[in-house]
Amino acid sequence: MPGQFSSTLRRLRSQRGLSLRQFAQIVHYSPGWLSRIERGQAAPTLALARSCDDALSAEGELLKLARLEAQSQLRPAQLPSAVAGFVGRTHALGELDAAIAKAEHTGTALTVAIDGPPGAGKSALTIQWAHRVAGRFPGGVLFADLQGHSHHGRPAEPLQVLEDFLAALGTESVPDELEARSALFRTVVSDRHVLVVLDNAIDSQQVKPLLVGSASCAVLVTSRRRLTGLGITAGARRLSLAPMGPQESIELLRGVIGEKRVDAEEDVARAVALRCAHLPLALRITAERLATHPRWPLSHVADELSGKDRLDVLVDRDNDDLAVRKVFDLSYEALDGETARMFRLLGLYPGPPISAAAAAALTGHSLALTRDLLDGLIGVHLVEETGLDRYWIHDLLREYAADRAAAEESYAERLAAARRLTSWYTLSVDAANMALTPQREVPPLDPPPAGVTPLTFTSDTAAEEARAWLDEEAKDSAVPMGRLAARYRLPGAWHIPGRLWNWLLMRKPWSMWISSHTIGLEAATTYGGPGDQACVELNLGEAYRQSGYYERAEQHVTQALTLRRRIGDRQGQAWCLEALGFIAADRKDTPLAHSYFSRALETFRQTGDTHGEAVALCSLAEADGLLGNMTASQARYKEGFALHRRMGDHFGEAMFWDRRAHLHEQQGDLVQALQCLDRSAECHSQGGNDWGQAATHDLRAQLLGKLFRWEEARQACEQAWKLYDQLGDPRATRLRDRLAVWPQGGEAPDSQARPVHPLPGQDPMCT
Repeated sequence: MPGQFSSTLRRLRSQRGLSLRQFAQIVHYSPGWLSRIERGQAAPTLALARSCDDALSAEGELLKLARLEAQSQLRPAQLPSAVAGFVGRTHALGELDAAIAKAEHTGTALTVAIDGPPGAGKSALTIQWAHRVAGRFPGGVLFADLQGHSHHGRPAEPLQVLEDFLAALGTESVPDELEARSALFRTVVSDRHVLVVLDNAIDSQQVKPLLVGSASCAVLVTSRRRLTGLGITAGARRLSLAPMGPQESIELLRGVIGEKRVDAEEDVARAVALRCAHLPLALRITAERLATHPRWPLSHVADELSGKDRLDVLVDRDNDDLAVRKVFDLSYEALDGETARMFRLLGLYPGPPISAAAAAALTGHSLALTRDLLDGLIGVHLVEETGLDRYWIHDLLREYAADRAAAEESYAERLAAARRLTSWYTLSVDAANMALTPQREVPPLDPPPAGVTPLTFTSDTAAEEARAWLDEEAKDSAVPMGRLAARYRLPGAWHIPGRLWNWLLMRKPWSMWISSHTIGLEAATTYGGPGDQACVELNLGEAYRQSGYYERAEQHVTQALTLRRRIGDRQGQAWCLEALGFIAADRKDTPLAHSYFSRALETFRQTGDTHGEAVALCSLAEADGLLGNMTASQARYKEGFALHRRMGDHFGEAMFWDRRAHLHEQQGDLVQALQCLDRSAECHSQGGNDWGQAATHDLRAQLLGKLFRWEEARQACEQAWKLYDQLGDPRATRLRDRLAVWPQGGEAPDSQARPVHPLPGQDPMCT
């Protein structure tokens, strides 16, 4: 302890009867210096302590006290400098602040393990926070790069790290064995306040000998791997670091290249951040390049980062170790063979989070093995888990994985993987489609490749399960899956959108509908057959019709009809005629629509397509009614309704009531139109068609408004608005604006006339 050496030296010298001058001659130090030592005004060196110990026969007592005093005065400050202009990470810094506050309050040792993907800024965050709290640790700060992932040699040995730490703390003699050295380290720091920072650990085993048990100390560990072992054995608190948020990324760019440049091209800056996957390393490299070239517009770098070789752009020219690709290399090269293959093949999948079942198809492995491999990738942050059995890989890592696949997997292996995945997806979509509308007849698909098990929907709630799966999977995955199939010239490019037909009719995702079919049409035209092309042409035409682009719709449907005639597909021709009838009806050309519907009905009957017959009967019935042929209209409505009911076709029944409501509206019978819309809403609800319900309530609201039944109109409008809002449909905004100006209830405003439409009795079909 400080002061003991001085008093002990003075006591032993006096016991020997030596004056300072006499003693100085013996140990060869000046009397003045020895006087200062004895008064505690100067610290003894180990050499002086050894000389005094020998001269006074102290048997090592003075040397021991000198060492203790030297150790007590050492305050290692080994932290590297913090990153200049550090921004963001407010949440993570707050969690670290809360962790140390809790440890101080409870009097417990603090160990925090910070993990995250390569390039996420784990070291920068840790060093930044360590500098902030270093004042709480008067015993000093120890730092070691454990080189768990390094271009320069093997991971650091705990034995050597402990020797360095003990030397920094003034301990000269250390044992050779790891366990003894670790115990000595814990002993030396036990009565000190020391912060230990262990950067870039390979695993928990490397870290465990370096931990301290004293409540006066704290340990920070960073690793690309989730160090769950430290949580189990040492009670370590884990903090996972994700890529930065969009606004944090912008602040980082501002801090390096200046606010003016970023604010002048803020939209481009956000695109740059997105193309860097909001990864701090990629953002820093990009920002430094822009700072080096102050005349470059941000759009120049954004263009560079939009290319296929952006990983080669993300490198520091002054230090090629600071390259995103090299940083990824370190994590990838530590994977075992099967886990590395899983990672490579995930690079082929260009979509949103992938399910475990889809990943199993991609690799050809069992579901259990696939989950194990994905867990391995999660553990080193090459894959993130976004939900139960859902996995995501960010864009830069996906591009890196795809590059690895191209380099290490043959084309045949990549083709086989793409075939397995697209087959699984196509057959799963087909099964879901059939669960939604089992009455619809579609040609069978080829069986799956070996090792692929598509989803099935066969329970009592099959339709609900199928709809839920399609809602989660199809909207975001169909387009990228179609691109994957087209890249490898697989039929899934057109089968996938084609087998989504019933779901598309229910949900109306216009952009995805058109995009997926545009990909499918190009593929079918390039390497498919005329029947494949005709199917996509027809479906694309329907998308354009329902979007109000009648000329485009007619072009696609007419081409589909030409192709169907070329191959002699009469059933397909009937559906094309029906579609042309819909286009004519939307254009208010009822005679032409009637002609198309009549020809379609005749062909459906000749080919035995009951579903098509039911649809054509209802279409023709509406046209008959609009043309004044009420007897024929009523008969066809009844016949078509009976067919839909017999098939259990809720969607078809709903369309029947919609068409009948439209007829009544055109004839001015709004009350009967509302009766039919009520039935339509029931059918859409039974079939789980939220979009159909929304559209029906929207029309109900408009008709009720015409009848000045404002309270009911507002209720219907609110129902439609809520459904559209849940579906993310832009119509929600229109309905919200409508609600803002509609009367709250009661009578219509004085400026509005009373309804002039007659109020007839009940629609006979509603009885």
